Amino acid sequence: GRLTMTEFVTLQMTSRQGEEVEAWENVERLYHRKLWHQLSVALVSIMDQQEFEQGSLLQMHDEFILSFVDKINPMIYAKVCLHISTDCDSVENALAFLEACKNRMVMSELATIVFLSAIAELHLKLENTDEAKTQLKETEKLLQKQAGVTESHQHYFRVAAEYYKGQGVFHEFYINSLRYLGCIELESLSVDHQVALAYDLSLAAILGKGVYNFGDLLSHPVLESIRGTEKEWLIDLLGAFNAGDLSKFEFLQPQWGEDPDLQSNDEVMQNKIRLLALMEMAFKSPANDRRLTFSSIAEATKTPLNQVEILVMKALSLGLIKGSLDQVDAIAIVDWVRPRVLGTEQITTILEQFNQWTSNVRATATKMAENAPELFVNQ
Repeated sequence: GRLTMTEFVTLQMTSRQGEEVEAWENVERLYHRKLWHQLSVALVSIMDQQEFEQGSLLQMHDEFILSFVDKINPMIYAKVCLHISTDCDSVENALAFLEACKNRMVMSELATIVFLSAIAELHLKLENTDEAKTQLKETEKLLQKQAGVTESHQHYFRVAAEYYKGQGVFHEFYINSLRYLGCIELESLSVDHQVALAYDLSLAAILGKGVYNFGDLLSHPVLESIRGTEKEWLIDLLGAFNAGDLSKFEFLQPQWGEDPDLQSNDEVMQNKIRLLALMEMAFKSPANDRRLTFSSIAEATKTPLNQVEILVMKALSLGLIKGSLDQVDAIAIVDWVRPRVLGTEQITTILEQFNQWTSNVRATATKMAENAPELFVNQ
């Protein structure tokens, strides 16, 4: 039959000593005083710090936690259940367990998000990708109803990133991984996990369709985890893409040429960095003179002259720049460059442009004061 709470706690204390016994004594005290929130927090702490025999966490849930489940915070219950699900002897049993837990907390959207994300992750382990996708879609609908970023978001972003990585959808993996990192403390991940994530993010940024902004990743501390490792060259490669620096890209070829994922996507990388070189060229041009000759574009982007027009049209169609083409005079007129997170060198460029603008304004003011003094009131 079912154990009473006292019998369950006594059973746990018989195999433990010192501080671990004290923790269980505290659990019993909180239970009798009906301090449900403190009790649930104490149980989370015990699960994080103590070792349990196979099956005993499930026993704790069924014979102890369920006796006061309606009195505890749904998010804490979700956290407890995620931990306990690792005690199941198969992925299928873990799925059934989490489904039952989710059904007890239907009134809490935040807890439901946590459960649905965990259920999607288990479906990924079973290679049920369609079912995982269904669960993630349901989760996304609930997330859109929340005001701002909640503690539930990290669960969705992490599993969504895992799903898109498995599907080979680089740009979605990139976006969801960065959002996940924005929800957590980086130190909560092991160094190995940080290194693996930094590597995957770097590849996703370089190969992802629609990823033309590298500043978010370059400024993120996760990249520091690969400094001093054999993958450190990836930081330089990301910098080359961010600056549209084709010479640096070619200089790093011995390194990226050894990476099978990058080596097999040589053409994708060449096309992307040429577009970024065009963006950088337009960005560095004075705002009042962004008339770029086809020959200067060919030189800056290392593109054959007869393919420059196609390159500019691609940049226009992707929304990387706005402007027009003058085919008669072989000129691209750029009115706008897509905003990006800027590196130090790019910010220096803006400062130089601002200083030039300031000088031009001063020169114009001086000229007007000389030629039309009646417009200026003496100070």
